[in-house]
Amino acid sequence: MNPPNFDSPIQNLRKLTSDLRSPEGCPWDKEQTHISVIPHLLEETYEVVDTIERGDDNHLKEELGDLLFQITFHSQLAEERGAFTFDDVANDVFQKLVFRHPHVYGNKEGIGTGEQVLTQWDQLKQKEKEKKGIQNSDPSILSGIPKALPAIQRSEKIQSKVTKQGFDWPNVAGVFQKFQEEIKELDIELQNQGSLTSKKIPYDERIEDELGDLFFLLVNLSRKLSIDPESCLRRANEKFETRFRLMEGYVAKTGKTLKDYSLEELDEFWNQAKVQLREKH
Repeated sequence: MNPPNFDSPIQNLRKLTSDLRSPEGCPWDKEQTHISVIPHLLEETYEVVDTIERGDDNHLKEELGDLLFQITFHSQLAEERGAFTFDDVANDVFQKLVFRHPHVYGNKEGIGTGEQVLTQWDQLKQKEKEKKGIQNSDPSILSGIPKALPAIQRSEKIQSKVTKQGFDWPNVAGVFQKFQEEIKELDIELQNQGSLTSKKIPYDERIEDELGDLFFLLVNLSRKLSIDPESCLRRANEKFETRFRLMEGYVAKTGKTLKDYSLEELDEFWNQAKVQLREKH
């Protein structure tokens, strides 16, 4: 068959997706389901995030296209089973966004800050549910937070929800003080397991609980500091990887491997890498 050749790029993409799923289409694409392509949806999403953080517009355009194809593909699967179409998806989000932005398409009074927009957003979401007659069997304000979210992101969602109800420390100092308390509690559990000089301590559920509390508090502290915890950790990963690669380069120039050096010697290479990166900035 010939590739689609419509005037509309979206129409071309939709027809291509349909072709891939047709009897004469691609064997792999014909085998896929909503469930089977979830890994690809997640991968493309993270690749978009990566290009945004790198400020790479050329690759951003490409990755957004890959993500758009995932949406088109899921819409095609749904259309084949008579659930909905791509147009339904586009129209639903259009209508929803118009409804949730009355300060843009209606009365602008009373909305002057981002925080006011978010408060109104939650109120309008609740009105949508009532209008559709959606009965939530779970009355908790925490209902509706997807279980499949990455743990850090879900933690942030939980904390944002309860904060709106006034269940939060009034300032950064409160979170930081609690963080110090949790570190002490973790230290006690670690001491109970033996010496902290052990190379590795066996798994213990109580240690996991205390460590989990620290992770949860770090997310809260990040929110209080107006820092996205996921982005913060990705930057830390990137910083470590950059330094480590430089250190590997220094070692390679000596004709030896990392394991040929002691930890103290490797630490010297690490500090060289830190200095080099600092001088670049």
